[in-house]
Amino acid sequence: MYFCYTIQIIMCSPRQQFLLLVTLALFIGISAFSCKNKNSKLSEYGATVESVLFSDLATFRGFNFGDSKSFIQSKEIGRPVQVSKDYLYYEYKLISNGSYNIAYSFDEVGLNEIHTDIYINNAGEKEDVFIEFKTYFDHHFGNSQSQNGFNVWSAKSYKYGEVLITIRSESADFSADKLPEKISLWIYPNKS
Repeated sequence: MYFCYTIQIIMCSPRQQFLLLVTLALFIGISAFSCKNKNSKLSEYGATVESVLFSDLATFRGFNFGDSKSFIQSKEIGRPVQVSKDYLYYEYKLISNGSYNIAYSFDEVGLNEIHTDIYINNAGEKEDVFIEFKTYFDHHFGNSQSQNGFNVWSAKSYKYGEVLITIRSESADFSADKLPEKISLWIYPNKS
């Protein structure tokens, strides 16, 4: 196939060859430029949100409730720190300001709960990071409701019906001198 195009280009007039080569060069240049400048939609909400959520597809990090443990394990970035029949646990570092962990729980249907704790080393950044997460979820699921110190959103799940997304700054309960600030995020089916 490429051979045919090469022969066609050779058989063209010099002017046509020039126009074809310019067109090809522009196409390659535009493609390379657009790939380099393609930012994640998550980057709008800050580096921590982008790192933790990883993908704005599906429920969390590209996963949906009901996904199998083996599927999540095969697609998750790193290796789990803990594994059991109905549980996967991961730990990750944030590039600039702390760490986070993710616990995936499973039942006979598949993934049925996600819990993540985000630890922010700089106390001054914790409120900004919390607002970035809240803004992300507000944009995707509407304004949150406040319940018992948690911000709560409702989403639909094909396998579980209504799913609740909760986020809370637990720093007041958790922090002590020299310990990082903590933000907790839970996603689970509404069983009430």
